[in-house]
This record gives sequence, structure tokens and C-alpha cells, in this order.
Amino acid sequence: MKKIITILVLILSVQMFGQCWQKISAGGHHTAGIKTDGTLWVWGYNNFGQLGDGTTINRKVPKQIGTETNWVSVTATYNQTFAIKTNGTLWAWGYNEFYQLGDGTDVNKSVPIQIGTATNWEIVAGGNNHTVAKKTNGTLWGWGANTSGELGLGSIFSQSVPAQIGVATNWSSIECGSVHTLAIKTNGTLWACGFNGYGRLGDGTTTQRNTPTQIGTDTNWKTVAAGDYHSVAIKTNGTLWAWGYNSNGQVGDNTTINRLVPTAISTATNWKSISCGRLHSHALKSDGGELWAWGNNSGFALGTPFSDEHMPTRVGNRSYWQQISDGGDHTSTITASEVGVDEKILRIWGSNNSGQIGNNTYTLQINPWVLTCPTSNLDTNNFTVSNGVKVYPNPVKNILNLSFETTITSASIYNLLGQEVISKVINANEGTIDVSNLTSGTYFVKVYADTLVKTLKVIRE
Repeated sequence: MKKIITILVLILSVQMFGQCWQKISAGGHHTAGIKTDGTLWVWGYNNFGQLGDGTTINRKVPKQIGTETNWVSVTATYNQTFAIKTNGTLWAWGYNEFYQLGDGTDVNKSVPIQIGTATNWEIVAGGNNHTVAKKTNGTLWGWGANTSGELGLGSIFSQSVPAQIGVATNWSSIECGSVHTLAIKTNGTLWACGFNGYGRLGDGTTTQRNTPTQIGTDTNWKTVAAGDYHSVAIKTNGTLWAWGYNSNGQVGDNTTINRLVPTAISTATNWKSISCGRLHSHALKSDGGELWAWGNNSGFALGTPFSDEHMPTRVGNRSYWQQISDGGDHTSTITASEVGVDEKILRIWGSNNSGQIGNNTYTLQINPWVLTCPTSNLDTNNFTVSNGVKVYPNPVKNILNLSFETTITSASIYNLLGQEVISKVINANEGTIDVSNLTSGTYFVKVYADTLVKTLKVIRE
């Protein structure tokens, strides 16, 4: 009996934490994730439509985008979001003034749009206003702003659709800083292009590079990450290296001196993966999943209780960290569970001024917040009838009436699974929705009025 109770406690603990996250990506002020069921979820800042839910309303809790279950990767950048489906198609949405979405226009998009017709996209990375992606055939492509040569196309002209960078077919990994790009080839060589202020390219100069330039002669680079003005990389021997701007210790060499070439960080040889935020960095070690942080601690993005860290400092004493993604001033991770079960739990902390933590507040999150698995598109704090907002009759058979004291911009109806079944633009104080095609049962009506969002429960007879 004792053994059975213990097993039940383990199961309930894992369920409580919501072991459902497969991929996570932190952007400038928003966050995106893919659940193990292949669904795509977003939350946080949405002024440019970077959440992809068809609005520009910030979300304090995860919001599902569409009903597709074939998303395989997602990348949240400064004010954009990119995702790839299992069929190899690339999708983008958000801020697009500098063509960074790659759809040939400079118009913001608030819903996912497919970029071109290619079906072999594999990796995508984005800076402030430029994007670089790799295809499965090893070719590298870039689009968006290019005033500092960050696209590596040999010019400083912007690119409105994906353009191939050079002719090489042996690119392995890529990463974008604010206005610079880093990439590694399958032969282990490291390359960089773009703005080179503070030495962020690592070639020993501060000279702008308009085409990919090899950094040193080493052939054992494994993975690379980029912050706004600094860069971090790991070699195949497990050593950690960094260079560029260092005013807040983001290079991690226990100084505040800018570094123009890759500089070894610590003597450890078991570094596994890395991620860079705006002015901070995190890295995971291979033995047990220890998490380490350094750089600027604005918004407590490091996960440590102190000010800036000038060298790698361990975050807590847990060893369950599996994935790490640094945003502007917030950090998102995927970990195992507290009880040692190897499942996908999302822990997130740092700045929360736009709801990017996803915990239904705008409060700074100092300690890691466990974000449980969302199962509904609805904000649970809105499941009440609000004074002034009316939907009638209830129960309803054919036509549902809506009214409010101010203009209702739109309304959506969701089933109990959180799936959107009807959406309608209202733009009036009163409106109607035809629900005659819905099956009998319970639904939720979400009413949008300016910045106000209210949800009411209705019964379809």
C-alpha cells in the first residue's frame, strides 16, 4: 500500500507541474512554446501582433494559436515570432517594418503567414530587425534589415524575401544578435558578419563585415549564441568562450573589459548548451543539468538574488535543467520534475511588465515560476459575468445577442476544450452571433472591448 501511495504521489506531482512542454523560446517581451502534442502557445507583449492571435492585446497567460498539432520549432525574437511545421514550411508574424518577416511586404502581421513555398526549412534565428535561416540542404538564407551587413549578402541593402547567403551548403547552426549574425559550418569553423561594435564578431577588430568572415582558425566550434552586443560559444571539447561588450560582465571573464576575440570562460570542460539574452547569458553543464548565469541581472533575469554577475554563477542547487532560452530581461527553461521524473516542465522568471511570465500577472518574478499545462484558450480569471457585459438569451438556440456600454470590437466562442469555434467582428455596442450550427452543450463567449476582455458562459440548447 505504501508503494502504491508513493507512486500516486509521484504521478500527481508531475501532473500538477504540467509536464507538457517540448520547446520554449523567449523573445524581447513575449514567450512562445510548443507542447508535446504539437500545439503552439504564446503570451506576453503583443503590440505588433507578435503573439499571432489576430489581435494586438497583451496576454498574461498562454494563448493557443490555431488548432494545428504539427508545429516542430518556434523562435521568439525581439518583436517577431517564427515557427516551422513538421512539413518543413516556415511561418512568421509580428513586427515587419524592415521586412524581417520575409513575406515581401513591410506590413505587420498578427496571424501566422507562410513564408514562400519551400518545405525544407530547419532552423531560424532573428535579431532586432533581421532574420537568418537554414534549410535542410545546408544552405543559409537571410532577409530584413541589412544596414550593417548583418545578412551577409555583401551589401547593406534590406531584403524583403529570403535570399541565399553565399553558395556554401555545409552550414550547421546559426544565431542572431541585435545587428550581427554568427554561424558554424559542419567542419567546425566559426563565421560572423554584421555590426562589429565592441568586438561582438570576434575577429579582433571593430570593423563591420558584410559577408560571413571566419573567426580564427579553430575547427572545433560546436554551438554559438548571441546577445545584443556580445557572443558566447562552446567547443566540442566542452570549453566555454565569449567575446564582445562586457560592461555588465556578460562576457563572463570576471572583468568589465570588452573582448575582441573569443576568450575562455572558466576551466570547466563539460559545458553543454548556451543561450544569450539582451545583456545576460545562461549555460547548462552536461553532468546532471546544472544551470549557470552571468551578465546583467535587470529584472532578475539571471535567476540569482544579487546584482550583475561577472562570471558564471550557479542558479540554485537543482540539477534538472534541460532547455534554456533567454529573452530581453526574462528567462524560460524546460526542466525535469521536482521528483526526478524526466518530463517537460516549464519554469520561467524575470521581467513581467507585459505578461511574458504567463502567470496571469504583470508582477516581477524573482524565483522560477512553474507554468502548468494550459488546456484552454480562455483566461481563467475571466470566467465571470461582468457588470455591463450582457449575452442573451442564455440558454440560446439560434441567435446570441451581445451588448456593452462601450464599443465591442469582436467576440469569439470557445468549446470546453478551449478551441475557438466562432469569431466575429462587431465594432458596435450591440451585436449578434449565429450559433445555430453549434452542437448542444456549454461554451464560453469572450468579448473584446478596447483593452477589456471578458468571458461569459453560455448554454447552447
